[in-house]
Amino acid sequence: MESSSSTNNGSNAALPLQDIPTSEHYQVSYMHRSTVTHCCTSLRHGYVITGSTDGVVKFWKRVSTTATAGSNGGGAPPTSSAAAAGSGADGTNSRCLEFVKSYSSHVGPLLALCTSQPNGDSAVSIGWDGIIKFYDVATFDVSGMIRTKNNNNNSKCKKFRLGRHAVLMEREDVYLLVSTRAPTREEWKEDEYEKERLKQLKLQQQNDDSSDDDDGPRPASADEPKKKAKKEEDTNANNWVTPGSILLFSGTHLSAEPLRIITYHASPVTALSYNSKKQWVISGDISGVLEVWNVPSSSADDGSSSENGPLPFQSKFDTDMYALMKKKTYAIDIAVSDKHFAVYCSDRKVRLFSLTKGCKLVCIYDERLKVYDKMISNTSSAMGIDAIEYGKRAALEREMEDSYLLSGGVSSNAVTKQSISNINSTSEGSNHQHFHLTFDDTGNYLLLPTIVGVKVINIQTHRVTATAGKGDASAFRFIDISLCPGDAKVDQQLQLARMGGSSAAIKHESGNGAPPPNDSLMIALAYDKRRFMVFTHHDPLSNDGQADEPDEQTILARDILNEQPDASDILDASHLGRSGNDPSSSSQLTTATQAILRTTHGDIRMKLFPKETPRTIENFIGHAQSGYYDNVIFHRIIPSFMIQTGDPLGDGTGGESIWGGEFEDEIRRELKHDRPFTVSMANAGPNTNGSQFFITTVPTPWLDNKHTVFGRVVGGMEVVSAIESVKTDELDRPLSEVKILSVDVS
Repeated sequence: MESSSSTNNGSNAALPLQDIPTSEHYQVSYMHRSTVTHCCTSLRHGYVITGSTDGVVKFWKRVSTTATAGSNGGGAPPTSSAAAAGSGADGTNSRCLEFVKSYSSHVGPLLALCTSQPNGDSAVSIGWDGIIKFYDVATFDVSGMIRTKNNNNNSKCKKFRLGRHAVLMEREDVYLLVSTRAPTREEWKEDEYEKERLKQLKLQQQNDDSSDDDDGPRPASADEPKKKAKKEEDTNANNWVTPGSILLFSGTHLSAEPLRIITYHASPVTALSYNSKKQWVISGDISGVLEVWNVPSSSADDGSSSENGPLPFQSKFDTDMYALMKKKTYAIDIAVSDKHFAVYCSDRKVRLFSLTKGCKLVCIYDERLKVYDKMISNTSSAMGIDAIEYGKRAALEREMEDSYLLSGGVSSNAVTKQSISNINSTSEGSNHQHFHLTFDDTGNYLLLPTIVGVKVINIQTHRVTATAGKGDASAFRFIDISLCPGDAKVDQQLQLARMGGSSAAIKHESGNGAPPPNDSLMIALAYDKRRFMVFTHHDPLSNDGQADEPDEQTILARDILNEQPDASDILDASHLGRSGNDPSSSSQLTTATQAILRTTHGDIRMKLFPKETPRTIENFIGHAQSGYYDNVIFHRIIPSFMIQTGDPLGDGTGGESIWGGEFEDEIRRELKHDRPFTVSMANAGPNTNGSQFFITTVPTPWLDNKHTVFGRVVGGMEVVSAIESVKTDELDRPLSEVKILSVDVS
């Protein structure tokens, strides 16, 4: 039954992939101001909706990849924006999406963002600020809002914390199902303090009652109603819903009090999905419990109403839905089709269940790193990457696990059974991202983001039919996939206006009568990125059989700077777009690839990375050639960690860049502190580089994304080890002086 989805690509001509873009490179990418965490689509209206950690929700309108012609057809000249978005019939250089509107919907990160099922007429965003906002997709406008924190201040109502999983349903009304989350460690301490306060108050009241003399009945005190109200308020002060509760809200009435509190789970819910055809909800919690249930249609309905259709099994004991509990794992995400549902689990395995066969387990796709380790040890050709590249990707996988992306962001104490949310509103952007897999419209293919790209798995043959994005998988770890199947709905009048009245804008619909090329899209979010990528059936970097590699400008043109770029974006643009013969360019100053530190203990030969870190190398070479580093001591030595130098003052407080002051970091994903003898810049925080640098003597992955790696020691490792062994005082200062005599670069 168990199968590795890491097998070689197979073919299945009986099931075409016309609605699944499988190109090796994305067509175009767009930006948010912060890490993109959510994405959803509306097929009926042709919109893509994205959200980010700063609470911003953006609406994007699909643009046909065949709607804008390359020629003007004799009409008025196209605008600059139209020219930039112009494309041929193959979709070359098409921008695919058009920005429509942006909302600063929430104060802080998003918890959930989704469109209504099955038609996508509505959308909803849920934030850490306790606000639920509903949107009319057709008009891309806010249609309503619920402030749940007002409800939590009401002592007569149940209190709850909105969770990270939601489903928006179109029935006789628009209903929202949203999970509740476990408290953070700080919230749990506050709850415990409140419980203790109420306990002490109750004991005090009991003592006061027992100390009263029995003088017979007395008239009611004027303060008695106030005491009664105070007692009722204290009793309800800690009136939280049980862990694992799912809340049902109305998208029409917009009441802060849920229509119903559904309690199928006793532990926090980690995955939630909806089958709109059968109106079944499939949910999973951190204890490994999977549930399939009908949606209650009213507050009086218990969820077993026959109008929703019978469940796919008579008894849960006849199913394989206890498989996760048996393996001590739990669901991270659930994808649903008409006949199957797939569960991505915390053990990095995807379990495929059949809805038509009583929720029986069909197959297991193993995505654990050990599977890829075995493949890379046998032959790198099976994955198409070498061992060094695989090592970089494997390190990123471990980083993703540390960011709670693959654990659901919840931990549970095995003894007390207390669940704690490891993520709060101030957590880093990547902690708020979700892992998401999906089925295509036919239900025959499962799209699974993996270490090698987005695998398209034929669930009938259990083989990988194609791998999308494998050409960009080195730079991006895709984690969230959304499909936009079919053709974009093109406003012909709008296209005519844009093309100056030229009918070339809509010629693709007539001409020789041939149907236009399929322009389905796949939207992919990447780990810890403020961009989202759009895939089409056209590969913009394919050479079409030619030997020439795509030029850097073509690669760079895919990434649209629709937001204010940060330091890394500016660095990419300035480096990739720089001409080699530009007299204003500083590229000639950063071509050195070797450096030799001549020290009192011997020579240390270093390989430099001028292409990846041009500004850092320019700074290092400038100091080396000016003699700035001559006779500078190694002022800090920590065994089994690193040796540090570059401070002309010799105490770790001095040094500046060749431009004076400090300069920005050049953090590159491919350059990590994953091995000893790594050369990296010392700093006092982000973007505070000067002249000091250090050489590690062991792998130091905790320094990744904090210090700029600009070189590796390739010779004289024994010299580094000798310097490391010099005796130091309690402040890690060497007792005997070790100096840089000079630095040679070439």
